[in-house]
Amino acid sequence: MGKRIVLVGGGSSGWTPKLLSDLLLTPSIADGTYVLHDLNVANLERIARFARKLKEHLGVAAAIEAETDPDVALRGADFIIITISTGGLDAMAHDLAIPEEYGVYHTVGDTVGPGGWARTMRNVPVFVDLARRVNRLAPGAIILNYTNPMAQLTKALCLCTDRPVVGLCHGLFESLWFLQAVFGLENEGDLECTYAGINHFFWITSLSIRGEDGFRLLREKAADKSLPELVAGIHPDLGHCYLADELFRFTGLLTYMADRHISEFFPQFITSEKNLAKYHLVRTTIEQRRENMRRAETAVERMTKEQIPAHYSQRSRETAADIINAFVTGSRFVDVGNVPNVGQVANLPMGSVLETPVLVTRFGFQPIAVGGLPEPVRTWVERFVRVEDLAVEAAMQGDLNKALKALALDPVVSHLTFGEIEELGLRLLRANAQYLPQFKGQL
Repeated sequence: MGKRIVLVGGGSSGWTPKLLSDLLLTPSIADGTYVLHDLNVANLERIARFARKLKEHLGVAAAIEAETDPDVALRGADFIIITISTGGLDAMAHDLAIPEEYGVYHTVGDTVGPGGWARTMRNVPVFVDLARRVNRLAPGAIILNYTNPMAQLTKALCLCTDRPVVGLCHGLFESLWFLQAVFGLENEGDLECTYAGINHFFWITSLSIRGEDGFRLLREKAADKSLPELVAGIHPDLGHCYLADELFRFTGLLTYMADRHISEFFPQFITSEKNLAKYHLVRTTIEQRRENMRRAETAVERMTKEQIPAHYSQRSRETAADIINAFVTGSRFVDVGNVPNVGQVANLPMGSVLETPVLVTRFGFQPIAVGGLPEPVRTWVERFVRVEDLAVEAAMQGDLNKALKALALDPVVSHLTFGEIEELGLRLLRANAQYLPQFKGQL
């Protein structure tokens, strides 16, 4: 009997087409029932039409359902994949615009800083509700979360259900692609690395390239060229790593090779217009995001009416399908995952959601021990771990005072007075008030 796989946020033209393609291309689950769940009827119907054509295109026996009612969608689910954004781009517009008035120039704004904090506050109630529905309607389900802020929302799920939960992100893949480009490697298997940290702020602490010391080889290549120069002309998306280059030379380690993400963990870069320009940091505006969404929706409409591109007949590097396959077949699979710390990183707080290698078996997600992070990386990571944990606690308890304290502890706002931080926080919460039932009557 086929598995029931529910895509929460299944109306997403950005996420669902490729994830669904990966799932349908996996033989062990190709005959499953795929439930697309979304509250936006127009988006849901668009993806449902595409999904049915994709199923026929791939020649699989899957069943496609479209459902707006969460109880109907989740009932009896075996696997749940989450790709939602509470409030959408209208809410996110406040996350970027209000902090900018206080000298915080978010490049992304979905993980840390005031933007990530506000996103945490409005998404946690939705995730708590989702976890409670899973407990009631799908007590055997496995949960895979793609929604940011990854660590905070994955932790909220873990606190509200005893079901296996993992947070998934492709950040590490981008760093591996960078290394493949630098060394001309066709096979990712030529690379072996140990990594640990938090989502969008992980660190590769050991690296082997075809059995040799990878960091030594990289230092030799980067002796007279910057990391951006090493990949210039190879791939246009791999060269935005001026900050990562500086961090490599300072720490001897590699981080996420996407400066627009890692810059948000260092206030000196996103609170300085001078440094934004110096490090070529790209800020994604709301209008750019809206245009990207329009393009994705148009592409789905076109594929539904015309021809589905050849790459939809090939697996992507996303691992949701591999994880589900491991549970279904009893095989073992190892890749990057976000799960609570049970000792896999020895010198970071227990219980905090960390990004490390994770072993997937039919028994759940077992993080692989990687030792401890060296200084100063450990301290850089821990200060955000503490902020993220306190923010989740505040959002779940509906404690406004604790929420404002979590924001005040975030290094990104360290240039502001406490009065300014409180004013900033309250303005963000009031702008998002319709999504904050936990603070009702306090704003």
